[in-house]
Amino acid sequence: MGDGGVRSVPRQILERMRCPQCGNAVVETESGGVVCSGGHTFGRRGAVLDFSKEAEPSGSTERTFASFGYEWNAFDGIRDEDERFAEIYFRDLDLDGLNGKVGLDAGCGKGRFTRILARYLDAEVALDGSSAVDAAAAGLDDLDNVCVVQSDLRSAPFAPESFDFISSLGVLHHLDDPFEGFKRLLTYLAPGGQILLYLYSRPPTLSVRSVAQSGATAVRKVTVRLSHPTLKALSTPIAAALGVVFVAPGRWGADRGVSWLADLPMDTYRDKPFRSLVLDTFDRLSAPVEYRYVWSDLQQWFDETGLVVDAARDETGWFVLAHRP
Repeated sequence: MGDGGVRSVPRQILERMRCPQCGNAVVETESGGVVCSGGHTFGRRGAVLDFSKEAEPSGSTERTFASFGYEWNAFDGIRDEDERFAEIYFRDLDLDGLNGKVGLDAGCGKGRFTRILARYLDAEVALDGSSAVDAAAAGLDDLDNVCVVQSDLRSAPFAPESFDFISSLGVLHHLDDPFEGFKRLLTYLAPGGQILLYLYSRPPTLSVRSVAQSGATAVRKVTVRLSHPTLKALSTPIAAALGVVFVAPGRWGADRGVSWLADLPMDTYRDKPFRSLVLDTFDRLSAPVEYRYVWSDLQQWFDETGLVVDAARDETGWFVLAHRP
């Protein structure tokens, strides 16, 4: 802990930090913030290192930050089911291979996956541009190898090629230009480092899932304009309807070997609490920007940037693990 009971920034994180104004290295202040040799100071808001004033959001970015800030403070707290979701997200990742490495969770939300990765990493940054960092700081408060930072990932306060591992799960597809955001993230990835992405997918052919996605896209034209409290209230009955139409019949069909029912979408929620479906309903209907991909779209990202893809799978979303040679 630093002076006055403020937890110090982990050494491995501090040495990777750079002033977003001049690019100089930083040191900690007595109050727990940081200052560079040029005199630019960045303070704390509670347990959060705050760099958010360096890139004031506007337009869709401002609306996106407002959406996710509300979401993760309204649906806060680490849940038991987060471990089961993590099994899906990290299936292709050698978690033990992260030992001794320093990581960046870019777009951490409430920090539910940051917490799991921190068990393996030597040190980790939980980064988010929205006020979700407040929920993340509360949920990660007991971890002394994690530093919570508020900053847009496209202007994050870190040196080039700083991190051995970067995760960005369910984030890039909400940016105005996801590929530009991806390339910016790669500037922080060290040679030999790994990056794990989760991005929305779209079915390449007509299917039940593609029809359901089209319906959700139509509904989003209305829901992205609703107030967040109103949409939160509506998310429960909408989730209940989805459970009746897709989740419960799919579970029944899977249990009894009825393939046409077992193949219904939303199978992820068959063994999860209803609250998970409510949360993801709000998530799906609130974010103002959304892109979806087939593999040929994403393959161009990795070809153009020279990354080597180690694993790629579509389970109602693309999980892609790659490394920089």
